[in-house]
Amino acid sequence: MPCVRCRRVGRKIGKLTPDGPACNSCAPYFREPEPCEACGEPSARLSRKASLGHDLRVCERCARSDHQACEACRRHRPLTESREGRKLCATCLEKGEISCPKCGQPMPAGFGKQCWTCYWTVLAETRVQTHCAAFSSPALKEHFQAFGTCLIRKVGGHKAALTIHKYSKFFLEIERQWQGIPDYETLLGHFSAAGLRRCLLPMRWMEENGLVTPDAALREADSDRRRIQAALDKFPEESPLRTILNGYCEHLTRRIKAEATSLRSVRLAISPAAHLLIFADLLGRMPPDQKALEGFLRQKPGQRAALSGFVSYLRTRHGMDITLPKRDSRRAGRERRRKLEAEMLTLMRQGRTNRESKRRHLCVALAYFHDLPLKAGQNLRDNDITADEKGMTVRINGGSYWVPNLNPN
Repeated sequence: MPCVRCRRVGRKIGKLTPDGPACNSCAPYFREPEPCEACGEPSARLSRKASLGHDLRVCERCARSDHQACEACRRHRPLTESREGRKLCATCLEKGEISCPKCGQPMPAGFGKQCWTCYWTVLAETRVQTHCAAFSSPALKEHFQAFGTCLIRKVGGHKAALTIHKYSKFFLEIERQWQGIPDYETLLGHFSAAGLRRCLLPMRWMEENGLVTPDAALREADSDRRRIQAALDKFPEESPLRTILNGYCEHLTRRIKAEATSLRSVRLAISPAAHLLIFADLLGRMPPDQKALEGFLRQKPGQRAALSGFVSYLRTRHGMDITLPKRDSRRAGRERRRKLEAEMLTLMRQGRTNRESKRRHLCVALAYFHDLPLKAGQNLRDNDITADEKGMTVRINGGSYWVPNLNPN
C-alpha cells in the first residue's frame, strides 16, 4: 500500500495510522512530540546514539552535538584529530586528497562526487536554466542564458549561484516593459541611475555585446534630478517649507530653460536651501530671516556662496529683509582650526592602527600646523615622508613641512 502522506509505494513501513501505513520517512509526522531527555525540548524524532556515551533518547540537535566542521572538506561530521593536529572527518582522514571526478583537480575526499568549485558551477548553471523557464520572450531568454554563462565565467560559480536570482528580476522587468532590450535612455528613465548601478554586471554585459551604449551625461543628469527630488522630499507636500522650496526649484528650472544655469548647479543650490529651511524652522523663524541665516552660517560657513541665490530669491519673491553677511575670514579660520583640532584629538585617542588611519592623521596635522588643504597628504609616496624621533618631515610640491609625532604608539 502507498504511504498515507507521501503516497510512495514499496518503502519500509514506519507506523500504522488510522488512515493507513506511513513510511519510515513520514512516520515522525504522526508521532506526539516528547521532551528530549538531554535538553528538554519537545521533538517527534527522538533516538538513542551509542557514540554519545549514554542511553538517553535525544532530539536531532543533541544527537549531532559531537559533530563539527571538518577542516578539510567543511562537512559537519564526527571528527578525529590527525597526526598533524587537524580535526578531520573519517573520509578525509583515511583517503586524504583525491582527484575530482569532474574536473580532475585535487580535492578533500570528504567532498564526495565533486569538488567545491564544480558543485557551485553546476548549481549556478542549474539556477540559470531554472530562471530561463520564467521568460516568455525567446530573445530575452537567450540574452539571459548568455549573461548567466558569462557571469559564471567572470565571477565564478559560487557568486553567480548566489546572485543570479537578483539579475533575473532585472531581465524579467525588461521583458515585462518592452519584450526586448531598449536603448540606454529608456532604461535610465525606468530604472534610474541608482537602479542601473545595482545591476552593474548585466549593464556591462549589454555594453560589451553592443546591446546598449551608456551615456555618462544622461546618467549624471538623472542622479542630479534624483538628489533634487530627495531634497524636496525632506518636507511634507503641503507644508510651508515645501512651498518655499518648490518655488525656488521652479525659479531655478526656468533659469535652466533660459540656459542661465545647469542642472548640477541647481542640485548644489537646492540642498543648502533645504538645510537652511530646516534650521530656521527649528528656531521658529519662517520664512528664514537675517538672524536665522547668520546662525546657520556660523555652523556651516562653507555654504555661504551656495546660499546666495536662495537669499536673493527670499528677498525678491517673499519680501524678506535678508542679506548675506560679510565673510569673516578670521572667524572662518578659527572655525576650521577648531574642527581640525577636534578631529586630531579623536584620531589620537583611537590610535594609528592601519595605513589609512596613519595617512588621515598626517593630512589633519598638515592642515592644522601648516594651513595646507586637507587632501594635501592623501597621495604622498612613502619616499616623500621622512620620520625622526619627534615627528615627520613631508615634501609636497617642492616644499618641506615638519609635523610632530602626536601619537608615538
